[in-house]
Amino acid sequence: MRFPRGAVALRSSMLVLEILSLIKQALARRTARFCLVGMFCGIVVLRDMQNVRGWSSTNDLPRPVSLYLSILDKEGKPVGNVIDKDLTVLEENKPQVITKLQFEKDTPVSLGVLIDVSRGMGGEGINLALSWLKTLAETLKSPDEIFVNAFSDESQEVVDYISPEDYLGEALDHLGAGGQARMGLAVDLALIKLRDARNKKKALLLFSAGRDIAGPATLDHISKFGFPVYSIGVPGSSGATGTLDRLKNLNLKGSALKVYSEHSGGEALFVQSAIEAEAAIARICLQMKNQYRLDYTSGSTSKIGKMLKVEVKTRNPGWDVRYLKKYPVSSR
Repeated sequence: MRFPRGAVALRSSMLVLEILSLIKQALARRTARFCLVGMFCGIVVLRDMQNVRGWSSTNDLPRPVSLYLSILDKEGKPVGNVIDKDLTVLEENKPQVITKLQFEKDTPVSLGVLIDVSRGMGGEGINLALSWLKTLAETLKSPDEIFVNAFSDESQEVVDYISPEDYLGEALDHLGAGGQARMGLAVDLALIKLRDARNKKKALLLFSAGRDIAGPATLDHISKFGFPVYSIGVPGSSGATGTLDRLKNLNLKGSALKVYSEHSGGEALFVQSAIEAEAAIARICLQMKNQYRLDYTSGSTSKIGKMLKVEVKTRNPGWDVRYLKKYPVSSR
């Protein structure tokens, strides 16, 4: 069934008004900030719905899909000269025909950097992360750009978009440790901010002890935005509060850093020394700036907004292929 364009606009406007009303009630009751972030993400998605020419219950026409792939060798370096016959794409376990595979080399990137300043990091862990942030800024170069947010119980912007050459560490000297690591909230807000980036290629990089559990809502947001999340795990505090945080956030899937990164097509690297951190930064920068764009045409008739599972396989056992594991069906 299809609704006329005016009905779509009216329906979307009514949904926005309902959400704004809920926000007003939530503020009056001083409910948790996480509900507000979820509502705001909903408004962002609804804003995009205003451009839909018709509202359909199913998609009955072929739909182009684009994925960015990191294809790495056993040393974690990008593999060149990959052809479409080297790869197999499955969508909801159904084989797809690759229409284009193109290697994009040394692409400018807009990178959001998230620094964990929770009690799980400890003062030493925060200082290490800040020193590694400086190394990151020295590795990138214009037209790359970065912004820096710090997070614990809340997420705060400490450095707005700047060229890597203009980064000054003094802006973060005042950061201190405290509170719990609300990583999902920090990732949600950073994904929204990346929409304003000037470069087509966008990504997040977290420096964190990883003492949080990956939330399903944040995983859905990662799928909707499609930006890869990279992580560098910091040893963190070994005191009583740090041990308590580790126990509270034990999870069969592992650290939130690992879950978010693998779901998004990024990578999580856990380091114990400055040498390992420098190698991890170099590896991540090389990955996110040198990727393949893979195009295929999906014949799925799933409803708009439904998450579809994607799997990319390679016949070369020595390659590690990283990509976004799910994406939402969008309007044509």
